[in-house]
Amino acid sequence: NRGILFNALVLVDIDRFKDINDRYGHPVGDKIIQSIADIFQTSIRGDMFVARTGGEEFALIIEGASEDATYDVAERIRALIEQTPFTSSQTGTNYGTVTVSMGICMASEAEGPEDLYTKADRALYRSKVSGRNRVTRHSTMAGRAGKSWLLYKKD
Repeated sequence: NRGILFNALVLVDIDRFKDINDRYGHPVGDKIIQSIADIFQTSIRGDMFVARTGGEEFALIIEGASEDATYDVAERIRALIEQTPFTSSQTGTNYGTVTVSMGICMASEAEGPEDLYTKADRALYRSKVSGRNRVTRHSTMAGRAGKSWLLYKKD
């Protein structure tokens, strides 16, 4: 087992993804997911970890960054996705603007890994209900810095 030490979790959800699949079909939805994954891979530092966690959801683990720096990373990626033209390379069909909503929780705000995930998910939900295409911080325990969590991943 290998440990991954981190102090920020960012949860990401593609906005209105069901509408994209319903309108253009699942192959287009799959290409959009791949394009967004590519944006993540080219936009994060080597010490950050990103994974697709489900359908249209991603998680970003950031180590050694302040809440402000974490927010800046998330906001930069959110803006990049919003500015990316999603078009068919074969037909030229423009699929419109694709956006994401994000929720951030710092380890210092949580009692453990499950609580960290729950709070990041709540922040993501707030992004969704506040209009989508935004980054929301879960900052209810501001000032309690320095805690990190160790998750284990089987090799």
